[in-house]
Amino acid sequence: MTATRASSGRRGDGPYGQGDAEADPSTTGPALRRDAARNLASILAAARTTFCEDGVDVGVEVVAQRAGVGVGTLYRRFPTKDSLIEAVVDELLQEVLVAARAALVDEPAAGGFAAFMRAAGQLQADHAGCLGRLWSDSRRSPVRADIERVGRQLLAGAQTAGSVRPDLVYEDVAMLHWSVRGVVETTAAVAPDAWRRHLELLLAAVAPSDRPLRHPPLSASEVDAAIAWRGRSGTR
Repeated sequence: MTATRASSGRRGDGPYGQGDAEADPSTTGPALRRDAARNLASILAAARTTFCEDGVDVGVEVVAQRAGVGVGTLYRRFPTKDSLIEAVVDELLQEVLVAARAALVDEPAAGGFAAFMRAAGQLQADHAGCLGRLWSDSRRSPVRADIERVGRQLLAGAQTAGSVRPDLVYEDVAMLHWSVRGVVETTAAVAPDAWRRHLELLLAAVAPSDRPLRHPPLSASEVDAAIAWRGRSGTR
């Protein structure tokens, strides 16, 4: 009798009225742990597709439906919509880091910086709906620190090789990413490859030149402040 009750799983049991109660995977057998892992993977995949295609304003009900789980299961994994968005953004940041590391290892120093910028541009184009959070999330997560560390190495290597102007600083690189983001968001619906020409122009602009830059760059604290301001303003 007890086993029958445990397996019945009436809909509406969950705290959000969605049933499909999911046991704590840390206290259940291997089969339930596998089910929980599959649910988590399905939720993240559905969230990534939904947010990146349709924007982060889409309701979590749409994500749950695409994932094939109840909303209660989704909320047990991600108590707030914002926590789900953060998880998707963290996945994308990991891909940015992978692209940076690949450029550092696989490309010659003279071309590594440009290769990374192209890879990052492609990632932005492929996930246009998430860009408001990708570069405008003020959290200082470890992966962001890793991206900055590898990005600085790529920039220094390109400058040493003479392919990037020596007065470019890493804070300028952040602005290059923001610039590509703006073009992607503006043109994605009508000309999804327009960012490529824009990036070509940017890379041409940072090539070595005898003419010094007349204006100072943003400081690291100003970059952080700009990101935080976008987060507070709700700009997406």
